[in-house]
Amino acid sequence: MIDDHNRLVADPAARVPVYHRLSWDGFAYIAYNSVDDTEQTLTQEQYAKRIIADEQTVFRKVTRQLAREFIIIPSARHRDPFSLVKIHYRQPALSREAFQHQWLHDHADLVASMDATKKYVSRYAQLHPFDLTQEDPEGEKIDGITVLSFASLNDVEDYICTRDWAHIEAAEHTIIDSERSEFWTAVNYNVINRLSSEKVTKKT
Repeated sequence: MIDDHNRLVADPAARVPVYHRLSWDGFAYIAYNSVDDTEQTLTQEQYAKRIIADEQTVFRKVTRQLAREFIIIPSARHRDPFSLVKIHYRQPALSREAFQHQWLHDHADLVASMDATKKYVSRYAQLHPFDLTQEDPEGEKIDGITVLSFASLNDVEDYICTRDWAHIEAAEHTIIDSERSEFWTAVNYNVINRLSSEKVTKKT
């Protein structure tokens, strides 16, 4: 921490912001080819008996959102070790459809065009929620999830310290509710590797 004269402060402990726990601690990112494939997994008797029962012992809350995945920058590595996850809630004046359209087209193009993105980001995907597999008043409020992947934690830190990141954040705040939206850095654990190369998703 530095003061207005760019000198180290004498009382750093007194200046630490109050800790605010985020609403979400992480997420399982599972890809399917179709909604039917998703339903076949979630409707199995053993899923409720084993998976859901196990989740209830360790998680405060669980939301199961069905989302369309749009890959803006495909991964060349297939096992990117770190991600920056951003949970988005739209501005009240925007419908979910209007938010997702602007986010996918104008905002995604802006993020992908930045020099810092080209330098540090190894994968960029957007998840567009459209349904839930269970009643969930909290989860249904989520309007989008950004997943930016990186080769190292240093790359994450360097990325969010750039002017490009500040520009991205400023543009994002015109379409999201910045008071409710949040982001965190995640360690990725790939259980099943992708079998084929990723491609950029055609925008619709």
